[in-house]
Amino acid sequence: MSEAARTAVPEAHCRELKMPTVRRSYPELVRQATHDGWDYEEFLVQLLEAEVLARRDSTVERLLRQARFPDVKTLDQLDWEALRGVERPQLAQLAACDYLESGEDVVIAGPIGTGKTHLAIALGVEAARRRHRVAFIRAADLVRDLIEARDELTLSRLHQRY
Repeated sequence: MSEAARTAVPEAHCRELKMPTVRRSYPELVRQATHDGWDYEEFLVQLLEAEVLARRDSTVERLLRQARFPDVKTLDQLDWEALRGVERPQLAQLAACDYLESGEDVVIAGPIGTGKTHLAIALGVEAARRRHRVAFIRAADLVRDLIEARDELTLSRLHQRY
């Protein structure tokens, strides 16, 4: 069987199964498996691992886009001097996103310039990385949207948007 024929069938199956990373990775992984002497199980694990990782990455990218963060900020970038009232153990607990699983709310309050928005975005980014759906909106914009929706009798539509 020719090289082209050997790759055509898996490529067609991958398209049908919507596995683009397997389709792209297959030829290189076949070469690597042949060169390194992988058994079938190792080859399959590597192929599926590539697909799973790519899907996780694309899910996180999509969630970050949908969140509409003004900038992507992370917990590592926090200015600990400006951030008052939050201790590292408390932040580590928030970063674990357990509050999402238990349905608890997190309220971030404080004076201007203390890193509230940065902290909110960083926690949202961390939640998205853990594949939770996140939406960023400033309080003033939310209040404006709520008033408009109330006046136009479209609160249920607004609820779906958020």
